[in-house]
Amino acid sequence: MTEIWLITRRTLPLFLIFASVIFTSPLESSPFQLVTSKKKYKEAKSYCRGMYTNLCKFYKLAEINAMIDLVLKPADSVWIGLELGEQPIWHWTASNQGTSFLNWRIGEPKNNKTEACAAMDHNGTWVENDCGIPKSFVCQGSGDARNHIFVEYKKSWRDARSHCWGLSSDLVSIHSAEENKAIRNMSASEDVWIGLFKDPWTWSDDSNSSFRFWNASEPSYSDNRGCVATDLTNLGKWSSQNCNNTLSFICCNDQEEKSAQTTTKSPTPLSTVSSLYSNNRLILIQKNMTWIAALSFCREHYIDLVQITNEDIQDKVAERAKGSTSPHVWLGLRYTCNFKFWFWTSSIAGCYQNWRPEEGPEGAYECGVSGAIEATGRQQWVGLPETKKLNFICQTCGG
Repeated sequence: MTEIWLITRRTLPLFLIFASVIFTSPLESSPFQLVTSKKKYKEAKSYCRGMYTNLCKFYKLAEINAMIDLVLKPADSVWIGLELGEQPIWHWTASNQGTSFLNWRIGEPKNNKTEACAAMDHNGTWVENDCGIPKSFVCQGSGDARNHIFVEYKKSWRDARSHCWGLSSDLVSIHSAEENKAIRNMSASEDVWIGLFKDPWTWSDDSNSSFRFWNASEPSYSDNRGCVATDLTNLGKWSSQNCNNTLSFICCNDQEEKSAQTTTKSPTPLSTVSSLYSNNRLILIQKNMTWIAALSFCREHYIDLVQITNEDIQDKVAERAKGSTSPHVWLGLRYTCNFKFWFWTSSIAGCYQNWRPEEGPEGAYECGVSGAIEATGRQQWVGLPETKKLNFICQTCGG
């Protein structure tokens, strides 16, 4: 019997479904469906497509964290939708970025089928290098090239990218001669990693996400390892696997609109919302929903549940929360009981915190807890069961 564990997006309680039940509308349910029966990769892919979904793809680390936290059934390595393609392709680390501007040194890049990463030399031209060579690097800044971040420490390309993730950024993407010159001036005479890499991996639904989360020493191409699994017991890190191995797998709804491209969506008011209170691109939804329902609502109709990373945003959110009809208001703040830390759903980082005493890092929580702000009083943050129904604040583009 095929066993599927899923987290509902609309009705929200967690429940178990067996294959003997006919699925009439799987897309109405969960973003993550863990199928515990073991199948070969092609069988798993066919199964998901038969349910009008796909093996999961990922655009950012926050989605990996959410998957680990929401899939409650213990599992080790499970199939995701990444597989070996026919030819290596150059990607920018930022998904959905084209390569119309290139500035290769004469004789570069090398015409081979091995994985590689791009570095900028002291002349501002690009060279193909072994990704394991330690180099300084540049992380993407907000706005124009003047805000990019030059990091002098020398790291491998993969470790450099992880460092940029820790700064709520990624390795820099370059799309014009002017931007290339600015980065060359920033790095002075050093060779630096940029966010261009070549690999032969492709998503089974042909999406163009360049997000990769390989375990150490992965991927390996021995033993016909042409398919990829994520290890839910090891931070969700990926490993290459022989496609004929039999593993459990995770099916996902189409995440592209709700993930990588949410920044282009326009707000869409719903008649089911009793009222909207907007200012400074923050939208107070005066309708009580569970945390997961609130998250799905914001991502479908705006951008995301609000994220607070500095005092100015805290003040704006606190002002909006005063209009709430519930005593607390949901934020885009989530607790992972697997690894016992709090994280923002958009994988942003910040040192600012405003927890009520004995909450946050000082608190002790069970699984299924998310963050909320007090609607009145000192308006500090608290952890509450995700099944509570509260008002919530969505952020729109630029909020």
